Amino acid sequence: MGKSAAAPPTPDYVGAAKQQGKDNLVAARESNVMSNPNMITPFGNRTVSYSAPTLDQSAYNDALAKYNAGSGVNRNDYYSTSGGGTGDQADPGTSTFNEKAYQDALNKRGPAPTTSAFMTGGGQPTITDTLTPQAQQTLDSQQRVQTALANLGETGIANARATLERPFVPTSTEIQRNFGGYDAVPNAANFNAQTGIDTSGIAKMPINAGMTAQDLILQRLNPTIAAGDTSFKQALANQGLAPGTTAYDAAYRNRSQQINDLYNQAALQGINLDMSANQQGYNQALANAGLYNSAMGQNFGQGMTTQGTQFNQGLNKAQFQNTAQQQQLAQDLALRAQPINEVIGLMGGSQIQLPQFQGYQGTSVAPAPTFAGTQAQGQADMQRYGIQQAGNNAMTQGLFSALGMAAMAAPKFSDRRLKSNIVQVGTHPSGIGIYEYDIFGKRERGVMADEVAKVMPDAIVPHESGFMMVNYGKL
Repeated sequence: MGKSAAAPPTPDYVGAAKQQGKDNLVAARESNVMSNPNMITPFGNRTVSYSAPTLDQSAYNDALAKYNAGSGVNRNDYYSTSGGGTGDQADPGTSTFNEKAYQDALNKRGPAPTTSAFMTGGGQPTITDTLTPQAQQTLDSQQRVQTALANLGETGIANARATLERPFVPTSTEIQRNFGGYDAVPNAANFNAQTGIDTSGIAKMPINAGMTAQDLILQRLNPTIAAGDTSFKQALANQGLAPGTTAYDAAYRNRSQQINDLYNQAALQGINLDMSANQQGYNQALANAGLYNSAMGQNFGQGMTTQGTQFNQGLNKAQFQNTAQQQQLAQDLALRAQPINEVIGLMGGSQIQLPQFQGYQGTSVAPAPTFAGTQAQGQADMQRYGIQQAGNNAMTQGLFSALGMAAMAAPKFSDRRLKSNIVQVGTHPSGIGIYEYDIFGKRERGVMADEVAKVMPDAIVPHESGFMMVNYGKL
């Protein structure tokens, strides 16, 4: 089967985690140094320094003493005598010192403790700002001004306290709410408006149409009609027309109609005259009432205007007084607040302006993942143990035929990840390679499971550990 070779050791996860923590600390310190350079500006300089670690001398001495006491390596034990002497350094005689054996013994006991393992702390940054002489002089001047203002502020506080201890009493008058000095608005009830028309002096309307004016007309018409009747009768007699005759009656009837027309005309003319006279009287009375009412309205409007003017004058006077009162109140408040404003102005009047430097950039250091490393170490050990146990079980339970390993029916671990020192020594009829390799501390010959899976997947037996096994009986 060839010479066996041990499987590669499992990585030291805990040691790697601790080393990672140390590397993180070193990187953080270097990052701090790189991120916080010393600065030189026209106003001054800033320097950043870091404290050195402290050696725990007592703990180091104790560890070194324990190391020396428990090493079990005595230099005198490596002298060999060939005669005479005691064999020690004081009386070596003809003895010979075995340097190589002595050094091998020292190396087996491990390295001696070093001071680096007992260094603690360090890396604490210290920032030092140094101003130029001009900037320092300016800062000193500003501080003197600030001190002087602070002293004045104490005096101002005393004045403000004295002011605030007195109750605030405004010197202004009360707000004017009475706008007096104007007459009352005229009462409309004092004016007797003409709501009716006085018709006592208007011409009477006739009870029977036209009787009033008709009487006057008939006073002139009746004598004329009476004289005409005499002349008419005489004319008829001269014509030989006697009363009772047809011609006489016809002529007399015409005469009566003419007289009746005259009376009708007199009545119509009387109606028109009465109506015209009545209308003229009514219009005159209406005009008189309108003039009266207009005069009353003008009087009322004038009273309203006068009252409004007086009201506005009173309102303006009150507003002027109120404005003056508010101004006086504002003045009183300003005088009361003046001591307080003086204190505020003195305390905030001069602020010290320091040169602006870049702020210090700290770097956080991640702790070493000790727990995760320990957990990974345990998982790796258990996984390796499980693989070895499965390999041993497979070797124990496997059945071998007279043809050797190729006829073995039980599955065997053949995962490439478990093998080392792999050398191809032949080719299987299926086209896959035949190799020699180290697995589980032994040198064996066989195939690779990943190659078998490509040409004969039914010969692959997966293991619960995640590694592949091969059923060589199916090859």
